[in-house]
Amino acid sequence: MLSVRLIFVFSLVPLAEFQTKEDVYCFALAKALYSVPTPVTVGFYAPWGHCKNLLLQKIQQYMASESTKKDQQELQRTGKKQRGSSGRDLLKLLFLMIFYQPVLTEQQKQRKNVQHVFIHFSAWEYAGSDQLWAGLITTLCDGIENHFGLLPMSLYRAIRRKCGIVQRHGDQEWVTKKYLCLPLWAAVILVTVVAIGVGILLLVVGIPVGDASGDAIAVVEGIGATAVGVSAAAAIRIAIMVVRNVIVTQKTQLERQMNRTDLSAQLGFMSSVKSEVRTVTRFLQFMEIFQRRKLQVVLEITHLDRCSPDKVVGVLDAMNILLSDYDAPFISILAVDPSIIVDCVESSMYMKGMANNGYEFLNRIVTLPFSVPRMDCDTKLRLIKDITERRKQQERDLEEEVGFQQDRKIEANSNFLSVPCCNSANHNAENPGADDSQIPLVVRDLRTQEPGPGGYGKGIRAKDLIQEAFDYLLDDSLKEYMTDNVVQMRRIVNTITITIRLLASNVPRDEVCPKKVVDWVLLANQWPCRLSWVLQCIEDEEQRSSLGCCQGSPLPQDMFLWEVYEKYMEELDMLKGQMEKLLELDQDPELFHNFLCGRFRVKEAIFYLPYTVNLDLSLKRQMELQRGSHSLKRTKKVNRLTACTLLGMTVDDICREMDTVGFKEENVQEYKQRLRDHNLNGRALVYSDNNEIKEALSMSLGEWTLFSIYFLGVLPQASSSPSVASSVPLYVRQEAQKNMLGLRENVARGSRLSLNISREDLQEKR
Repeated sequence: MLSVRLIFVFSLVPLAEFQTKEDVYCFALAKALYSVPTPVTVGFYAPWGHCKNLLLQKIQQYMASESTKKDQQELQRTGKKQRGSSGRDLLKLLFLMIFYQPVLTEQQKQRKNVQHVFIHFSAWEYAGSDQLWAGLITTLCDGIENHFGLLPMSLYRAIRRKCGIVQRHGDQEWVTKKYLCLPLWAAVILVTVVAIGVGILLLVVGIPVGDASGDAIAVVEGIGATAVGVSAAAAIRIAIMVVRNVIVTQKTQLERQMNRTDLSAQLGFMSSVKSEVRTVTRFLQFMEIFQRRKLQVVLEITHLDRCSPDKVVGVLDAMNILLSDYDAPFISILAVDPSIIVDCVESSMYMKGMANNGYEFLNRIVTLPFSVPRMDCDTKLRLIKDITERRKQQERDLEEEVGFQQDRKIEANSNFLSVPCCNSANHNAENPGADDSQIPLVVRDLRTQEPGPGGYGKGIRAKDLIQEAFDYLLDDSLKEYMTDNVVQMRRIVNTITITIRLLASNVPRDEVCPKKVVDWVLLANQWPCRLSWVLQCIEDEEQRSSLGCCQGSPLPQDMFLWEVYEKYMEELDMLKGQMEKLLELDQDPELFHNFLCGRFRVKEAIFYLPYTVNLDLSLKRQMELQRGSHSLKRTKKVNRLTACTLLGMTVDDICREMDTVGFKEENVQEYKQRLRDHNLNGRALVYSDNNEIKEALSMSLGEWTLFSIYFLGVLPQASSSPSVASSVPLYVRQEAQKNMLGLRENVARGSRLSLNISREDLQEKR
């Protein structure tokens, strides 16, 4: 029902009234939350870096605007103005809280104006506590006290048992409290008058004794003093409780209990927390009648996806148990990345056997799921423009500050040169060993100083290159490839600045292309795993070509990087089972093809690699380990081919290798012809079934064993017949078959995890 209402509100909002699409979604959610019955838990789902706090602020603004409009409508309908909690309203609140009880009238039930108390809870601030969920309650108490004031909340805690809500018919909002069958305010006046009278009587008459009239006066004084004393004792007790609550807030008391570790203290702490939640709920109901509006607490929970799994589950339990009573006026907004929360729930020790499916557990807690939409291209460009403008403003402020300091240095140097000559002569006479070369002859303006011949200008030239790069970053051709993560946007802008300054300090001006720098930084930021793979392939080919024996040749310098990636795509597809977590760092593979195709060549990648500061080198190290580039010499000594080498071999290459295996000379030509007849290249040998290969080649048992070990890296499988026993020991077979079994597993996993688009799709796009 809530989702249908939200979609209906969204359809009624004209897009022209808002600046961005996100504003429309925030307005629709704010309208839905304004009229939703409490308690409710909103799942505000968005990945990391998608401005969740900014969107929550927009929702808060829309809800506050709606509350103001509803208050005006309610004032016109009833003619009664809403009250606050400061100034005269504060004095009136304290008076009514002491002497009266609120009445829940039909008019109060029918009110449509709602004021929301927004409380922000950052779970990361309480991550070091043993009971993270208790920090949620302490933040709630602290937020209520800050909004309504510490004195009203402290007074209510002291007399809450006598401030219960009364339900009566009629329009009367308050009924007086009774004391000795008298209104409390009248009883207080009476006790005050009695106290004054007893005091005057004591001052005038004293305590007479010895006669009947004196005894009567003494009895009257005793009765009056007793009545005044009992009333004063009750008033003093309440005053002491109020002062204690003001000095030691409820948040401080809960934090003290939260830090205790004994079991009895923890059980008592749980009871205190539940009691505090009920107290806050009753206080809000009291304030609703006083302020003539309905009150709801909006608890914004953020940064929960940064905490450990057990603490995440604790906060979710607190939301589900403590804040979900049927009369609790709480709206909990859980602003998290759902994928991380689901993993935390499934891996938590507290949820073993209870929540094997984290999504089901999250759905039971969340009443209204709200997924933040993907950022459109126009919003991306607007955010990038804001970030670049802020960056340029900071640089201008820094330049002004540096220029002011340089002006002061120039002024000091000018004052030094304006010293009279006689003083200089006297100075030299007093210091005959002074060096005349230390006296400056020319004053140079540091702001107009030209760069030396050995360095590149760090000022105006680098600044112009950075400005050109920022202008290109706002080009429409890049908005499709730009990330929708604001943190990543800032990284890209800062990395562009650093990269251009590094290039400007080390290479000539004509070799620095700001547009190429922007493309390279964007490539390394969006697809770090695939770029690291391409760079590692280029490095491996250079290493193989530099070995003594000819094992390969370096890639052509004018070869495009996409062609390099396409050449080694099958090898990456075979190894992606071990690099699944690394591949998750990359963005859309199809966009990778569109972005990389025709942009960079091998020589450009080699040129920009030393200045690539936003690419984690540990990713490239993982590629190196997977490809086995650190053990080229060791694999050469092994009398067999690796699967990676076999993938790139043609039928002719395999036929040439047949001469080195050790087959009988009279059979080699027949085997070569059968390889050509069946077109058994390297890819066919890797992906085909071994029994089918054996049947196609029709080899004898011994020669098939040599072929399997050298080309397939595995011994022939044992015969299924029980009468035939293998002569090879079991541990030898298991060791020899380990590599090929791993290869089969990777291929099987690869069928479920798509690495990239198919070659047919690429040919169609070309």
